[in-house]
Amino acid sequence: MPTQRKSLRQYFYPCLGGILGGISVSTHFWLIFMPISLFLLWRGSERKIANFLWGFFFIFISHSWLVDLHPLTWLGFSWLTSLIFTVSILLLCSFFGGLLVFLWGLLVKTILWQEDVFKMKILPLFLKVFFLSLTWGVGELLLSQTPFFWIGLGESLVPSDIYLAGLARWIGASGLCVLQILIGFWIFLSHGRWRRKIHFEKPFIFGLLVITLLHLLGGLTTPIERNYEFPVAIWQTNIPTREKLKIDDGFIKEKLSIAQKYALANKAKLLVAPEGTLSDNFYLDRGSETNILAGGFRNFNSELRSSLLGFQIGDQSFTSFIDKNRLVPLGEKVPRFLGYFSRGLSALGGIQKGSDSRFFDPKFTPPLAVAICYEISDGLKIREAINSGAELIITSANLDPYPTKLYNQFLSLARLRSIENNKDNLLVSNTGPSGLVGDDGKIIQLLDLNVEQNEIVFPVFSSENTFYTKFGDKPILLLFLFFMALNLFLKIN
Repeated sequence: MPTQRKSLRQYFYPCLGGILGGISVSTHFWLIFMPISLFLLWRGSERKIANFLWGFFFIFISHSWLVDLHPLTWLGFSWLTSLIFTVSILLLCSFFGGLLVFLWGLLVKTILWQEDVFKMKILPLFLKVFFLSLTWGVGELLLSQTPFFWIGLGESLVPSDIYLAGLARWIGASGLCVLQILIGFWIFLSHGRWRRKIHFEKPFIFGLLVITLLHLLGGLTTPIERNYEFPVAIWQTNIPTREKLKIDDGFIKEKLSIAQKYALANKAKLLVAPEGTLSDNFYLDRGSETNILAGGFRNFNSELRSSLLGFQIGDQSFTSFIDKNRLVPLGEKVPRFLGYFSRGLSALGGIQKGSDSRFFDPKFTPPLAVAICYEISDGLKIREAINSGAELIITSANLDPYPTKLYNQFLSLARLRSIENNKDNLLVSNTGPSGLVGDDGKIIQLLDLNVEQNEIVFPVFSSENTFYTKFGDKPILLLFLFFMALNLFLKIN
């Protein structure tokens, strides 16, 4: 019986750890759940199945919003096919997450578990654990450059621990990821030493002091001086994707006219509308009454692209644009072989990607760093745009039909991008979130979800850059290479 209970615990705790981590990413309970989750990850890291289970359930919970794609009957799928399809996508993503943590666990077992961790000297133990934590951080960094990444440990600190997240000004999301893995190990080491009646007081107290110091450093900010020199009107359309297919350009023109009148009445210098608002070949009969940046579509070389379209005062059609580069697999980028059977999850039959650069200079505003929906997860491209001269981040999105869980994750990503680069982030989404995030990641203004609304916000354009903006992830990568070489040297000798 005791053996059976022990066997059950070996499966239960890693599952619990993954679930707590997934909940932490999905909600605002980082301070409660994530440290426990990472403690349980380290606790079972010497067992292959434990690592896989932690990763599987972490993704299963944090990405459970994928099931909200169902039902896809409006795209021609049967109700049952839709359910099978969406659940299969979630299970496949969860399996891939489990596999990645499984591979990381193999490295942990090779490097760390060759001797009793709790009796090791602190310096060699630190060298090994820091390298393993850097490996996870670099792994998330590499994944963030692929279409198969949405949110990881690096972004999970916002909004629960905005002070520790403030360190992103220096170390970015990948550095925050490394810190969290280290905190998880510190809890694991302190707990293990305490249970074995080995002196745990020194590492425990030292860890507390370091974490306190890091919070103080993260909280040290010099906010840019806020002003009201550039009022911007945002139009949250509240037009669900399913309904958008039934709406003609006449309806959009009428709504856009109302939004423009609101902008003019409030002396706004710019009107911003969310992703996918305007159809391809959209034009304004009497010309634009104000400067507009609106999400829409355009045709280029017989290819359809999702873009942010710029209209200057008097323009009937757009005169500037930036195309979406990162496309949602199956949702927007439909593989050619699937085209013979289905449009995938795209109501448009798939779109093509544009340039990698997120730098956009529409001429009627200072230069911008633009993230169109899914692109908010790619901090490197936004950083590159700001290094090119962008003074404000604009994030345009269409998050329907996903639940509030995804809205919260999207907002966490947007806030971290602001912290990393010391830039305001102007958000406009069809059903929300829409509003303004300050350069310190704090929300200045946020509209209600799932209502049509016009509002004025006052973003600040700033040319001040952070250490992270200037140097990016080079320090993390150099540390990774250094500690990898150091661990190899110690192993050889």
